Amino acid sequence: MKKKPKGESLMDKARSVPLLRQLTDTGSTVDNRTKYSILQWGCAVVHFVLIFFFSAVNVPPMVVFNVISFVIYTVCTLLVANKKYILFYYITFAEVCLHSYTATILTGWEAGFALFIIAVTPVIFYMHFSLEETSTMRTTLMIGLISMLVFVTCKIISTKTEPVYRISETAAARIYIFNALCTFVMLLYFSLVFLREMQSSHALLEAQNARLDKMAAVDALTGLYNRRSMEKFTGEIVTSGRAFAFLMCDIDNFKKINDTYGHDAGDEVLRRVSAAVTSVLRDNDRVCRWGGEEILVLAAGADVKSACLAGERIRKAVEDLRIESGGKTIKVTVTVGAADSSEDVLYTDVITLADKRLYFGKRNGKNRVVGS
Repeated sequence: MKKKPKGESLMDKARSVPLLRQLTDTGSTVDNRTKYSILQWGCAVVHFVLIFFFSAVNVPPMVVFNVISFVIYTVCTLLVANKKYILFYYITFAEVCLHSYTATILTGWEAGFALFIIAVTPVIFYMHFSLEETSTMRTTLMIGLISMLVFVTCKIISTKTEPVYRISETAAARIYIFNALCTFVMLLYFSLVFLREMQSSHALLEAQNARLDKMAAVDALTGLYNRRSMEKFTGEIVTSGRAFAFLMCDIDNFKKINDTYGHDAGDEVLRRVSAAVTSVLRDNDRVCRWGGEEILVLAAGADVKSACLAGERIRKAVEDLRIESGGKTIKVTVTVGAADSSEDVLYTDVITLADKRLYFGKRNGKNRVVGS
């Protein structure tokens, strides 16, 4: 089975927005086709301009070379359109190295054609690791080593031998400036693309971490906080020294609901009851699924009296529920036990006290709130 190039789904599915916005907007990324189309046409334009440079300084072999290079990069439109980015990058690397070497030998070091080798090397590293899933450090270092050898060879040969074609210092300086500008534009462009992708990856990682944190903090069935989260919230409020109260809620006859209507109906009852409990509480109250059909509420700044009032709202909201399942209507009730932080030193003991009051209510008729 053919491996899919790394980064394909992220880059090729980037939003269709103007290029300038893709490069400057932190919420955008540059899709692969746009990115490599710019590189491909940029190379084509550079070679097109060089045709006239070499014609002006009368270097026929390089005129022919740049015509061929221009045609190659024009044909590379098909590679980019068909997402053959790896093949395109190998062609680009080979062409740039060969062109830089040949131009340096023919016109001399002073024209600055070896600068293109410096420009293409980090780009090749970027493309290699962003596109090829099977890329290894050894392969990439080999490419970097080839670039270095071509660059050093150009310098050594140009030092020991005279250029085949002599061009004036003014012409060499103008060509050098052009080559230097092209080099900096290429490096700046891919540096900006790399920075944008780093920011995009960081934003994606933060979003994924936020989702994972939420998944770790909530109960998957009810959407309430889980027991671990409640222990964290309680620890925070105990540390702050604020008063608090607990309400332990338990769905009455829940086993009978499961046995009569099935576990799917039982799950729906849990979801609806959880939503009803949350709907009548304050925004800063914490609600968690404590275990099974038990729901624990942490009410910050509340005493047992105000907790019982909240418990009564919960009891009434659940009693009013009409839950449809399998063509049947299920009516449910809850029993609530309440206790506050003034009744015991340890918060775990306050929870235990609320639980005891809950079971007192269970033994004495259910569907009630017990706070003393």
